[in-house]
Amino acid sequence: MNKITERRMKNINRDRRQFIEKLGKWGISGSLLRASPMVAGMMYSRFAQAQDDRKFVLIYQPNGSPDGRYLTGGFSSPALSPLAPHASSIAALEMTISKPGNHGNLQQAAGAESYQGNVANGSSVNMQAAKVMGNLTPFRSIQLGVYSGPGGSAEPSADNNQAAGIDRLNGQAVGREWNSRIALQSIFSSAPPAPMPGTGGDTGPSIYAKRIKIAEANLRALDALEAKLDGDERAKLASHREAVENRQRIDMNSQQDYLDQMMSGGDSGGSSGGGSCSAPSVQSLGSPLQEYKAQAEIAAKALSCGLTNVASIQFNETQASWSPNDGTADSVPISGADHHGGNHSNDNAFLPQIIGYMNKGVSHLITRLKAEGIYDRTVVCVISEMGDGQNHTPGNGPITLASGMPNFRGAGTRNIGMDHYAIFSDVFTLLDIQPDGTMVHNYGPGALT
Repeated sequence: MNKITERRMKNINRDRRQFIEKLGKWGISGSLLRASPMVAGMMYSRFAQAQDDRKFVLIYQPNGSPDGRYLTGGFSSPALSPLAPHASSIAALEMTISKPGNHGNLQQAAGAESYQGNVANGSSVNMQAAKVMGNLTPFRSIQLGVYSGPGGSAEPSADNNQAAGIDRLNGQAVGREWNSRIALQSIFSSAPPAPMPGTGGDTGPSIYAKRIKIAEANLRALDALEAKLDGDERAKLASHREAVENRQRIDMNSQQDYLDQMMSGGDSGGSSGGGSCSAPSVQSLGSPLQEYKAQAEIAAKALSCGLTNVASIQFNETQASWSPNDGTADSVPISGADHHGGNHSNDNAFLPQIIGYMNKGVSHLITRLKAEGIYDRTVVCVISEMGDGQNHTPGNGPITLASGMPNFRGAGTRNIGMDHYAIFSDVFTLLDIQPDGTMVHNYGPGALT
C-alpha cells in the first residue's frame, strides 16, 4: 500500500470510528445503522458534507462528430445551440479520442483501459468516483441507458443490460437499465416494477421500497435525536429528512403524472401538464430524445434526493443504430436508416444536427439539475468513442464538460490538442477526488487546469 493510499485509508477509518462513536452517544444502534443506510447517510453528512454534496453524471453519445465541424459557429451552431442556454457553465471541446478511437471498447472511452480488477483504471471514471462518493447512499451509482440494448434496442431483452457499454467496475462490465419506466419504478417506486417483456415474472419490491420502509420507522427515532443536535446540525438533518419525506409521498400515481408532465413539458422541465404515457414501456415514449429526457429526469431526481451521488447515461451504442428521423418536431430528416448510416452517405451534411439532437438530452439534464438546485454541486461529462465519425479517426472529437460549481472556470469552445483522458483529471479536481492509484487512477495533467 503506497503512502497516499495508506493516508486515505487512515482518514476514512478515523472518520468511521468518530461517526460510530457519535451514533452510539445519540442512541443509534449498529443494527439500526446497517438496516438503514439512508439514515446513516443523513447522520454521516456532518463528517463528509463537502464530499457528499458533490454529484457526477457521465454521458456517452456515439460516433464522434464530423471532422472539424463540432465547434464551427460556437453555441449558435446546430450541434451546440441546444446547450446555448447553459453556455456560461459549459466547456465544449475538441480533443483527440484515441481510446478506443473507433467502434467498440466503449469502456476505454470512459477511462477503463484495463480488464484487471486490481487496478484503478480497471473501472470507468464514474465507477472510480462512486468508490469514493457512493459509500453512504442507497445506490453507490446508477447506470441508465437510451436505446442501448443489443443492436441499439429500445427494449430490454433476455440478456438484460449486459450489452457492451461504458460502465465497468474492477475489470467487469456493469449492467444498466435502458427502459425508463422500469428504471423509474426500481429506483423510486413503493410498488414492484413491471416485469421485463418476455420474462413473465414479477421483479419484486424495488430497492428503494425496501429502504423507505425502514426509513419510515427510523424517522420517528430521528425526531428524538433532533433535540440533541445543535442548530447547524439540526438544519443539515432537516434538509436530509425533507428529501426522504418527499420520496415517501411519491406513489405510483404521482410518478405516472410526473413522467407524463415531463414528456409533454419539453426542456421546461415538465412544468406543463398533459401528455400521454399510460403503459410502462419504452415504445410509448415515442422517440429516442423523449427517452433520453426521461432518463435525465430520473438521474437528476435520484441525485437530488440523495439516493446516489453518481449516475451514467449511455445514449445508444457504438454502431449508432438509432434514427434521429423520428417523426417528431426534433426530427433530423436523414434518408438513411440510422445515425451510423448518416456518417457514410450524403446525409453527412446533417451530422451537426444529429449531434444537436443528442445535445438536447444533455441540455434537458442540466435544466433539471438546475431546477433541483444541485447544478452548483454537479459535474456533467459527455464523451464519445471516436473523433471523426465519418472517417473513424481520433482527431477533433467532441468532449463536453459542464458544471455550475463556482470553481469551474473552463466555459467556452476550443480545440485542445490533448487526449480526452485529460478531461477526467478535471472531473476529479472538481469533485475534490485525489487520485491514489488504487481506487482512483491518475490521468495526468488536466485539459482545463
